[in-house]
Amino acid sequence: MTEPPTEKITSGSEFPSACIFDIQSFSIHDGPGTRTTIFFKGCPQNCVWCHNPESKNKNPQIMFFKNNCTGCMSCVDACKNGAQIISPCLAHDMLHDKCSLCGKCLEVCCYDALKLCGQPFTSGALLEKIKSDIPYITEHGGITFSGGEPLLYADFIKDFCVLLPAVRTAMETSGYGSKEAIKKIIDCIDLFLFDIKILNSAEHKIYCGQENEIILSNLEYIYEKGKTIILRLPLVPGINDTPQHFDAVLNLVNKYPNIKNIQIMPYNNYGLSKIEALGLNIPEALPRLNPSKETKYRWLEEFLKRGLTNVICN
Repeated sequence: MTEPPTEKITSGSEFPSACIFDIQSFSIHDGPGTRTTIFFKGCPQNCVWCHNPESKNKNPQIMFFKNNCTGCMSCVDACKNGAQIISPCLAHDMLHDKCSLCGKCLEVCCYDALKLCGQPFTSGALLEKIKSDIPYITEHGGITFSGGEPLLYADFIKDFCVLLPAVRTAMETSGYGSKEAIKKIIDCIDLFLFDIKILNSAEHKIYCGQENEIILSNLEYIYEKGKTIILRLPLVPGINDTPQHFDAVLNLVNKYPNIKNIQIMPYNNYGLSKIEALGLNIPEALPRLNPSKETKYRWLEEFLKRGLTNVICN
């Protein structure tokens, strides 16, 4: 089993930096209590249902939200690279492959049609950015590192946690990362929100771009270290909501009985508009509608039938 590379992004100084695309204060879905969630850019997987497709690329990107555009064409005049264009139907469009991230279009867009996604932070700069949250999250919640895949930024996260020793930490992770990265952060993360997407490795590669042996090996390592783990199960109608997957989850939980609980993460079509804003094509296999309440109840019943009672559906 080959270890994935540990990706490093540096600012040119002795301190590691990280490309972050969102910081959400007062988050209530990313761990216990009220938290500040840090979203890192970059992911070694390519899940077709990703609801944060802007997190896949490790570099900053400009997103174009057509529905917000008024057609003023100020960005077309400002762009010197031909990335902002007038389409054949005389509307504004964007050629993402020509964008140099000069930011001129952002300066003239007044309607949030264009958005910069991702900027580099050092640990000190991130601390300054969230300093107003610190008293509250220290008392009532904590910090959650999400993404993308935060394991790509193990050095950064380790350095950042040193700055906030009193704040409880959680990490949302796909588990796809090097053992070296996990060893770096294992002692500074209190809770792992660990994604289990598909347990059949061949199917995992089809829908997520990678096989899952490394993921399962890292889950075992984290479990044996005695860390608190919540399994998160992204369920997508027609892709992984099958009896075979439910059976495999049961076998996994039986293998690791001290896992705290299981959270079903129903598919959310929120990512569709962002796929288009990145100039990409929506995968044909992706549902256009969110699962119904009846579908979510059925998923819960499937786990209850298998004797799993510590299951939550978000």
